Amino acid sequence: MMKTAERTLPSDNVLGYAELTNDLLFHRIPHSKRRYYVERPLAIGREHALEFKARYGTDVGAICRSRGISVNLNERQGTIGQIRFRAQIELSAKERAITLYKSSMEELRQCAGVLLPGRSFTLKEITDIHLAHELFHDLEFTELGYTNKRLDDISSLSLGPLRIRASVTKTSEIAAHAFSRYLLDLPCLPNLLDYAYMIHSGTLTAAEFWRQTEVWSGELENS
Repeated sequence: MMKTAERTLPSDNVLGYAELTNDLLFHRIPHSKRRYYVERPLAIGREHALEFKARYGTDVGAICRSRGISVNLNERQGTIGQIRFRAQIELSAKERAITLYKSSMEELRQCAGVLLPGRSFTLKEITDIHLAHELFHDLEFTELGYTNKRLDDISSLSLGPLRIRASVTKTSEIAAHAFSRYLLDLPCLPNLLDYAYMIHSGTLTAAEFWRQTEVWSGELENS
């Protein structure tokens, strides 16, 4: 656990659980399986990050180029309606491309200190975090198989005797966060920056965030 001037940063498990709660089927996950859907993808992401770092180093841009992935830094904001994107990846047999939106990267760089006092990021570091995240999804596409498909399915719908099962898709995001964290030696899972941005933009207060981390921690401990 890393301590800031005021707080102890949330653990990987807690931030992984925070991501899990965003899954559309979170309410269908049995309480006894929640820890599994956090710890397994964290382990998968960390394992492949350490293996990748030992083989290729940490120059994420160079790694992407060597794998035939084109990287584009777009000066515009990535938006569809009210939804803003920081990065997008296109994966197909014809093209593998990552697009990063510079204005969104700069916003994250400016607000990181909200939850990481004393830790500043350069624009390159922020873009590398997102490149590493998308690089993991490319690895899933080309070699590993998607993390959510490698883990147990859950019952998503019951219609009499018919039971429909589905995968927990956010586990792929949790693994990508862990991959980025351990490839780049970050102090915590990078989805912490999402909450720093929310606090910076006024959609969440710092007090609300820290209270919520206690809720997440308690739910995880009781699962």
